[in-house]
Amino acid sequence: MLTTKLKQQIRYSFEGAKAQLNNYSNRSSQNRMIAEISKTLMGEYPDSNPLICVEAPTGTGKTMAYFASCLPIAIALKKKLVIASANVALQEQILNKDIVEATKYSSVDFEYALAKGRSRYVCIRNLINLTEENSNSTSLFEDALLWDEKPTKTDLDTLSEMADNYSTKKWSGEIDDLETPPENSLWQKIACNRFTCNSKNCEFYNDCSFFKARKKASQSDVIIANHDLVLADIINGNNVLPGVEDCIFVFDEAHHLSQKALSHFSTGGSTEFMKTSIRQSQGSIDQINKITRSKTSKSYIEKVDEALKELTDLISELDYKDDIFLFPITGIPNEITNLTKQLFALFNSAYNDFYEYKEGWEEFIKVNKIEQSTSDNINNIVGQNHQNLSSILSLLSTFNQTQDPEKPPLSNWISQSRLANKKFNYQLNSAKIDVSSSLNAMIWSKAAGVVLTSATLTALGSFNRLNQQLGLELSENQYLRLASPFNHKSVEFKVGKIKASPTNVFEHTQEVALELIKRIDSSSATLVLFASNNQMQEVADLIEKSIDCELLIQGEYSKKIILQKHIENRNNNKGSIIFGLDSFAEGVDLKGDNLNHVFISKLRFSVPTSPIEMTTQSYLESMNRNSFMEISLPDASLRLIQACGRLIRTETDSGTITIFDNRLVSKFYGKLLLKALPDFKIVIE
Repeated sequence: MLTTKLKQQIRYSFEGAKAQLNNYSNRSSQNRMIAEISKTLMGEYPDSNPLICVEAPTGTGKTMAYFASCLPIAIALKKKLVIASANVALQEQILNKDIVEATKYSSVDFEYALAKGRSRYVCIRNLINLTEENSNSTSLFEDALLWDEKPTKTDLDTLSEMADNYSTKKWSGEIDDLETPPENSLWQKIACNRFTCNSKNCEFYNDCSFFKARKKASQSDVIIANHDLVLADIINGNNVLPGVEDCIFVFDEAHHLSQKALSHFSTGGSTEFMKTSIRQSQGSIDQINKITRSKTSKSYIEKVDEALKELTDLISELDYKDDIFLFPITGIPNEITNLTKQLFALFNSAYNDFYEYKEGWEEFIKVNKIEQSTSDNINNIVGQNHQNLSSILSLLSTFNQTQDPEKPPLSNWISQSRLANKKFNYQLNSAKIDVSSSLNAMIWSKAAGVVLTSATLTALGSFNRLNQQLGLELSENQYLRLASPFNHKSVEFKVGKIKASPTNVFEHTQEVALELIKRIDSSSATLVLFASNNQMQEVADLIEKSIDCELLIQGEYSKKIILQKHIENRNNNKGSIIFGLDSFAEGVDLKGDNLNHVFISKLRFSVPTSPIEMTTQSYLESMNRNSFMEISLPDASLRLIQACGRLIRTETDSGTITIFDNRLVSKFYGKLLLKALPDFKIVIE
């Protein structure tokens, strides 16, 4: 329960923010958000989990609200506060602005740290081994099976400079702090990796950039992360973050969380990767045998090659569409699973043999003196082989799973690609289409507290879609939908009079171009949002010569440069037009006279194109459920509201939104979409 002391601390933080923050506006919605988060986390609601979903529209001040409430509570409960954003831009804003401000107004003292994945840090042991003059670099590369080719002199010069800068403290050891990072293939050879890491047994442990960062995070009260890191870390057993039960999580931009989670519950591996991996594992065993003078091991290379040939002969006959073959929800045919089960048995035996040699090697180097560069090299190879064989076993195990009729099916598919020798490489893939039960088991049922927040969490005015995606129950958690502090009634939302339906692509594109020429004010600031790149490019070609101001098209410049050019045009009192896709419909903050009119070419309905989406649609249809009403329509509503949200960013902003989609008038669902919008002045032309 909320104690008097906690209430005072939260109130003092709130009062401190009012005094410390520039341009602070006292908003009742922010007060309510602070109160509801505090009550939820401290168990003020009987029979409710310490979990709250808060839709906090732009201008609410949600970041300050969750800091003011969560910080004192986390410290009082002796829990870590983990703030996770969906993208790097918001993570940087939280790190460089919001939390710095929080140190000024917070009623409690706290330490904070940024958490990154292990692979963002250099393994100083590997870097030194590759750059030290006295290391036998030539033989190192010739013997190391994981090197596709020997590094060039330029590569080695780059690594030497990195090692020098690390030793002189000019470089932190994080790839993100390098002005010119090395190629990914080279970085992977020197990056931290949990499979190759010796942890406290490494002579560089006390100077390791990753373990320094992890120590700082463990000593901090607040850890700033992102969705991907939190999910990956929990799945892999908390290598970076504390245990889930010791954390209060804030998932900012929580509407992205389900899609992020789907990518973490998928696995894949190619036939060529399997061939390479079995050879590398045999090679590492042979290297161990050379040094330890152990008996020669059984080789699985020939049997794996035979099994893979049988499999590729069979799957090469499948009917691929755009290089993808998607298996039906009823499962994978027996003739294929029989072969993949045979492969699993072979790799399982190979893994068991490999693991025996791995353990024997670890015992051998404890009692025998081995040259450091040699032992480090073999340790890296063995660690990488361990990772590769484990991932292959995980894939084959998942791919061969028998479908449980009581659960949503897995999405299983094969993708094909051409190799340099013109042969085909086949990638086996398996993914969950529903991660709700996994998220509940991993996070919701264990965490000390959870706040899920975003400017757009509801779809069609309801939290149902969010609950379905994340595995939440309406009766078990708290939900808060705050009103916008902005005056949306001053905005005209126009459904443009247009004859062509967006489903008639050519006619619609021609008509959108003509309407834009008529409606765009070349002296003002305009954002035009498209659902497809093809239509955006065609409309740009059609109108470019008819407008009298700069047209900035996504793809011709980066998003950052487009926004800079646009603002520069406005500062010079020039008109400016941005043509953008989905990434401009979210996270773009153009205040005041930097945006006067938002045009939306058409509603953004999800067309199932990915294997996971197509499997989901088939699954719903198999149960006589309507995927359009359950998925496509709610998601289209959320995207439309996000697109409209680009216009009004402050209390004084105004302007017009125009959409060229007559389905808002002609289709039954048009009224539902219009009703879910903010309180705009709706104009049907």
